[in-house]
Amino acid sequence: MNLGATPPAGHTRGAGFGMQLALKSKGLRLVMVAAEAAIFLMLSLWISRAYFASVVSHKLSVENLRLAARLDPGDSDYHVQLGRIYQYSLTDIDPTRATDELSRAAQLDPMDAQPWLDLGAAEEVGGQIDQAASCLRRADYLAPHLPGFQWAIANFFLLHGDVSEAVRHFKVVLDGSRNYDSMIFITAWKAIGDGDKILATLIPDNVETQFNYLYFLLGQKKFPEAQKLWTRIAANHESFDPSRAAGYINFLLETRQPDQAYQAWTDLERRGLISESTTPDNLVSNGDFEGEMLNYGFGWRESAVEGVYFGLDPTIFRSGGHSLLITFGGNANLFYEGVYHFVRVEPGVSYQARVFMKTENITTDSGPRLEVQYPFNEGARPEFSDQLTGSNAAWTPLTIRFTPKTDTHFVRLCIARVPSAKLDNLIAGKVWVDDVSLAPVTGAPPGSAQR
Repeated sequence: MNLGATPPAGHTRGAGFGMQLALKSKGLRLVMVAAEAAIFLMLSLWISRAYFASVVSHKLSVENLRLAARLDPGDSDYHVQLGRIYQYSLTDIDPTRATDELSRAAQLDPMDAQPWLDLGAAEEVGGQIDQAASCLRRADYLAPHLPGFQWAIANFFLLHGDVSEAVRHFKVVLDGSRNYDSMIFITAWKAIGDGDKILATLIPDNVETQFNYLYFLLGQKKFPEAQKLWTRIAANHESFDPSRAAGYINFLLETRQPDQAYQAWTDLERRGLISESTTPDNLVSNGDFEGEMLNYGFGWRESAVEGVYFGLDPTIFRSGGHSLLITFGGNANLFYEGVYHFVRVEPGVSYQARVFMKTENITTDSGPRLEVQYPFNEGARPEFSDQLTGSNAAWTPLTIRFTPKTDTHFVRLCIARVPSAKLDNLIAGKVWVDDVSLAPVTGAPPGSAQR
């Protein structure tokens, strides 16, 4: 035998092995195709069953949900819905089945807080309070920061006399949602009744919640508690829109508590939330009207008066880039005090208040002027500067010199107009106001007062 002979034409070495491999590969492919088809069929069947289960469960009835649970036995949601029907339905109520279905749901999905919460409610209805508490603690563990779950858990413990535990969960709710604030505040005052304890244990370090609680306290006329809460808000490092404090400061002024109002105002300044700074030479903030008119606290404020229009004018000014323009519509004989500013002063010190005004076509014999009021001193008469009528093209200074009495710590500076006693008394025209100031008079003798 010639082992080195060349193979016959058309024949290659190893062809028999290649044929066997090809045959085996073809068989393997058939097996693989068959396996893939089987897997696809199984997946299709599972998807179809799951889809059909979801379809039939859309109509929430015991029969449909039972069928859905049989079609897709691993889905805990069908057992949850069945449990709720057995627990709450007027026609299908069955507490035992409710507990069974919800227990099954919790077993199928033990890391889902919802079945545990519902199971706890079912156990409570069945009088199994310890088991219910255990279920709710499990729900708390799984959903420690979700307000909806914490609300239900808190109410369970409150109902069963564990106020401290309830407060712990209510605090989580307050920290994560605004939907329950009023209900929780009311509940806390009924269940605890101690403002200091409520502030210490229930109210979170969340300025939104704190402001909501602040105005709740004001509405309930719990003023000492509101002031303690404000102290906490002022110390909070979380920033907030200072206008949130407007209602609180205005309330203090309206209820004749100017010292507390001024303290709150200086708290906002200290935090850098407002920049209505004053100087020893001018106790009026934003006297040149270059800043925003805040309309609260110890900044410029305005009151809407029918027939009177006001706003900042960027085209006419004495200094800076704005003045305040007030336009009278000519339809009333007004006692106008619509633009004003609270100022803190020292008793016994002589001050001078000054404003620069220019006018255009001011009618009647009574025109705009400057006024100093003593709003927190019963019986104290206001003081007025001279007035302007007609047209005054030049910026004209109007002044008042006054000395606050012993018990006077705050005055109100107004742009005013007093009614006319004439027949022709309907005021019309424009007045521009700029560079308002109030400062101690250097070298003025105590008690001196003049215009």
